[in-house]
Amino acid sequence: MPGTASVLGSVGESGRAMLALARRETPPAPRKVLTADQLIAPSCGVVLPALEKVQVEQRFLTDDRELIALAEILVKSDIAAVEDWEKSGRDATKYMLLTLQRWIRGHGGASIQRRFDLELAPSDRLVDYSEERGPAGTLYLIVDPESAAFVLLKPVIELLEEIHPRLPATFFRYFVRSLNPWVRVYDYHDAEERVDMLREWYEDEENPEQYEVPDVEGCTPKCLKERSLSLRGLKNLSGSIRSRKVRALVLGLLDMYWISQQAKRPEFSEDMGEQLMDSNPPLPCLLAAFSSGDAVVGCFDDEAQTAMETTPQPNLIIPLKLSDPTSVRQGFQTLGVVCDTLAAASRLIDLMPGNDEGLIDREDQR
Repeated sequence: MPGTASVLGSVGESGRAMLALARRETPPAPRKVLTADQLIAPSCGVVLPALEKVQVEQRFLTDDRELIALAEILVKSDIAAVEDWEKSGRDATKYMLLTLQRWIRGHGGASIQRRFDLELAPSDRLVDYSEERGPAGTLYLIVDPESAAFVLLKPVIELLEEIHPRLPATFFRYFVRSLNPWVRVYDYHDAEERVDMLREWYEDEENPEQYEVPDVEGCTPKCLKERSLSLRGLKNLSGSIRSRKVRALVLGLLDMYWISQQAKRPEFSEDMGEQLMDSNPPLPCLLAAFSSGDAVVGCFDDEAQTAMETTPQPNLIIPLKLSDPTSVRQGFQTLGVVCDTLAAASRLIDLMPGNDEGLIDREDQR
């Protein structure tokens, strides 16, 4: 994708069979966006000194004063490292990207890139190639998918149903509930909405009965209609489960849910709404289907054909107000929670039977 590059995973051509979303078309004039490339690396410990040790004339090699102001805040907040200034060639944009590298790999980057193909774009506006930027003194961290990760649910549902009749519904709802505050999960509820819309369209045709709609209800396990266990009930149940495999699944789910609750999604402000008023819904980050080629996958594929007719909203927008260092620190803390949640989701999918083929092979991209 021109103008952006992978942060939470490698861009585009991974070595797995994945459900690629439509690519954004390239307009003539790119927006002002600070790109990041290959920002996943093995974790390492660092000492974070103060930016004041860098000579003033070296600190202002770019005209982007907002980026310099952000770097100042990040160093004073023990988020950025001055030694990266030399590594960046004393370039403020590259310095920012090295800071993001450190932050992401410290929050589960290696686990994220196994299954999720996402990008993180620091930018001064929310819509690609738009002339309208955000308020002065505001930058955004934008998280979006390059393609949708894929998880098969039927095998784990059948396994959990053997333990407790309400466990499959509980597992599904807490799994989706952990991710949806941060990234969009496309599941059977989205597919049902698609079917309802198709039926409304076909009602206006001469012979509506000639049109077939995907049988989402038919492919959805009946046990998902059960009432979920409470969080306390799930914790109590986990202690009585004898199967190590199932206990690991439940404990992984509880861990993921707990992590996801450590921050709140930033509020959608009025200026964000103005920038995104003509946008489509966000692209899905994860497709949760019951089996390959089921009705949920069919609805997803159908929607993907028109997803890029209008620029979609980002999955997640984290605003950074440079006049308020607390806002910047909170923004990076939120990004850390998002990454930790995605990492926990990736590890949990690793434990779910039937998902051995969902890994991304990045060997060819190094």
